[in-house]
Amino acid sequence: MGAKLTLTVSRMEGTSNAKCRLWRLRLFVDGKPAKSKRFHGTYGQAKAAGEDFKAEYAAQLALTGYDPDMTFEQYAERWLQRRRDSGDFENQTLRSNGVNVRGLCRVIGQVPMQQLSRARVMDCLAELKAGAASGREISGSTLRFYYTTLKAILSEAVYDEVIAKNPCDNVRPPKPDTAKKAAIPFDEYSAMLSALEDVRGDAHTVAILLIAMNGFRRSEVVGLDWDDDLGDGIAVRGSIEYMTGRKKGPKTSSGVRVIPMTERTRAVLDVWRPEQRRMLDRLGVEQTEKTPIVTSIYGKRMSSGTLANWWKLHGPREYGVSCTLHGLRHTFLTYLAADGNAFAVKNIAGWSKISMADVYVHDDEEANAKSMQTFERRIGGTETVQIRRNAAQRKKTQSNAENGEAPGYSANLQRSAAQGNAKQRQ
Repeated sequence: MGAKLTLTVSRMEGTSNAKCRLWRLRLFVDGKPAKSKRFHGTYGQAKAAGEDFKAEYAAQLALTGYDPDMTFEQYAERWLQRRRDSGDFENQTLRSNGVNVRGLCRVIGQVPMQQLSRARVMDCLAELKAGAASGREISGSTLRFYYTTLKAILSEAVYDEVIAKNPCDNVRPPKPDTAKKAAIPFDEYSAMLSALEDVRGDAHTVAILLIAMNGFRRSEVVGLDWDDDLGDGIAVRGSIEYMTGRKKGPKTSSGVRVIPMTERTRAVLDVWRPEQRRMLDRLGVEQTEKTPIVTSIYGKRMSSGTLANWWKLHGPREYGVSCTLHGLRHTFLTYLAADGNAFAVKNIAGWSKISMADVYVHDDEEANAKSMQTFERRIGGTETVQIRRNAAQRKKTQSNAENGEAPGYSANLQRSAAQGNAKQRQ
């Protein structure tokens, strides 16, 4: 590890080394206190014990590269710095990690890693739930984020051989209790679109329409430039990072896609482009192919935060819709899924896996019934079922005839037997 390890032996009683029999042995790593213990004996014995203490500690450092008495806070900060240095994580992800680490450290920050147990983890989650980090009780969904971060930290600690096993492995994850998002009722959704289309000269309404009619993420819609308008489709090549405002690539290759252009979207863009050009001319800004489609009042790229705040204020008041921008994406994908192919929905949404539909697409009883009706028509419906029944009956009749039985022989024989039994009872 390259750390400088030093030892001090100091008296805890007496006025001289010769008279002292109680000593404090202290180890320092790069000048910082690392570990200490008491020793009973003479000064010479204390020095010998100190050297053994130092050798044992050095061996532990050489084996794992970590202080065996490292606290959770110390390791968590190293874990967080390692993620920052890797360049593999988005700033928003690192910010969330940092918030969770700070909350965890308020509860278990000074607990040595070696002392973290299942019971201590469960106590930590209970304290966080009660508001140890935020000052108020938190939801199960928020608590689950803390749990996920804690488990990731301790999993890496296992790989680093700081701890032998992850105590979170035997702790059940907190249940998320966030209410399941529901699609906007179709009549409200349709009325909202019509009202937004009536507005002219506002980049906010253009962005909302693009989300509501094409399922863009809010970071994607503010990242669109005019050269992404391909005429018969809209190319999604990346998004805008919330923290820095920089354009970034998608998390997966599925995020790069072309969304087919609908007539309504085509009309929105055709009306907005000359309006934006006139607005930019007044600001002394030239509109080019690299100009953002969604611009601010200053002629620059609008941030996703600005768009979200605008919608939060104007959505309920002017358009009668109380949902987030992501709720508009949910609604679009719900109605798209009601009539579309599952893989087409996956591609338009930009999902990496078809299983993402379980998170974003909501149950629709009417759509379920429609799907079954479509399937029934494909296999022939009730008419085909009756045709198959008639064919089966003809085949049975033909088989009876080949065996020397008259048509309906079995049925007549059953009726005769029933009549004979009735006469016997009389």
